[in-house]
Amino acid sequence: YGMRHRHMTLGEKSEEDMPKNVVVGYFNNRVDHFNLSSTKTYSQKYWHVDDFWEPQEGPAILYIQGEGPGEIIGTRTMPFELAQQLHARLFSLEHRFYGVSQPCKDWSLDCLSFLNHHQAMADIANFIETKTDEMEKPDRKWIIVGGSYAGALVGWFMSKYSHLVEVAYSSSGVINSILDFQLYMRQISIDLKKDPICYTAVTDLNAFATYIITQGEDEEKDKLKALMKASFLNDLDFLMYFTDIYVGEIQYSNRKTVCQNIIKMGGEKDMYKKSELYAKLGVSVGVSPEDYTYNKERETHIDFASSSRQWMYQTCSSLGYFQTGGVNNPLRSSLINLDYWQSVCRYIFGKNIFPSEQYTNGITGDVRIVQWVNKTIFVNGGDDPWQWAGVRDEKLTNDDLLVMIIKCDD
Repeated sequence: YGMRHRHMTLGEKSEEDMPKNVVVGYFNNRVDHFNLSSTKTYSQKYWHVDDFWEPQEGPAILYIQGEGPGEIIGTRTMPFELAQQLHARLFSLEHRFYGVSQPCKDWSLDCLSFLNHHQAMADIANFIETKTDEMEKPDRKWIIVGGSYAGALVGWFMSKYSHLVEVAYSSSGVINSILDFQLYMRQISIDLKKDPICYTAVTDLNAFATYIITQGEDEEKDKLKALMKASFLNDLDFLMYFTDIYVGEIQYSNRKTVCQNIIKMGGEKDMYKKSELYAKLGVSVGVSPEDYTYNKERETHIDFASSSRQWMYQTCSSLGYFQTGGVNNPLRSSLINLDYWQSVCRYIFGKNIFPSEQYTNGITGDVRIVQWVNKTIFVNGGDDPWQWAGVRDEKLTNDDLLVMIIKCDD
């Protein structure tokens, strides 16, 4: 949901979607690739499928996992189908600090200092080099694939380690660090306007909630929060939660479904009762007010199934992507601004941690990396709000670079 759930999963898989011969392995990678005096390693989980591999000439494909516990690649995914077509060996590598690939004893700030995209890219480079040696073919061709944040890793990797890769595929790769990411909500607005009735209904709901929270009497605020079972949220966290009920559904291509459900509430004239129904819709799509206290993100003990503290650390320390409101966009309160996100980061980590957009883009490279990156395919969906942090200009396509925007209707 919203900014705090950036992970692009591969989706629920039935038994027939699961590869039959998946091998699970653990790779000893360095905890700190940039301190040559440190010899500490950690166990990084990976998967591989050899069903289609032709060892002499077949390439290797690496699916880069992002900000969540790693998953087995399903048979109805692009990397799997590509492995079939190219007679490739298919690998999938879990990201450090997610799932069981834990380089440290806990998620304290000292440990999380080893969680960043620079270390993650070095993990990938070390993995590719080691597996190339193990396969005893020095000129083995590698293809890397990633989506979402992992799509950004693909783009950044090709900027720094392109000598290791033959071709790269970045889907919805958010390679541009943007702190004040109002463009996210602008795209949500564009998507919603495809259904004017839904857009009006959502705008009215958000306007009502914003008015009650910012100008209403205490009794009115208490009533609204109580009806939505969110009495424990402060005003700004409540506004963030309120908007995220529909935002996540639009991001993940469920606009038509969520709009149908919101339009069905149209017969209810009482905005308090309509908001109560709206909260029930939130429960049905997995958006809970409990997730907006940010208390879970304060926990420092390792939970293999959790990814929220780690991802918030990455956004608060270096990446940004803070979804903010704006005076020209009625779909999220303008009070959800950088001051709000700075206070969230401070609450979670107990100190002032906030990224520098200029520094991150200067060190890693933003959309300008297309000036020197080649052998890479950048793909974005036309309805995807994250496209505005990626490579969008199809005119940049040349013999060594392909930029595509996929037209969508949901």
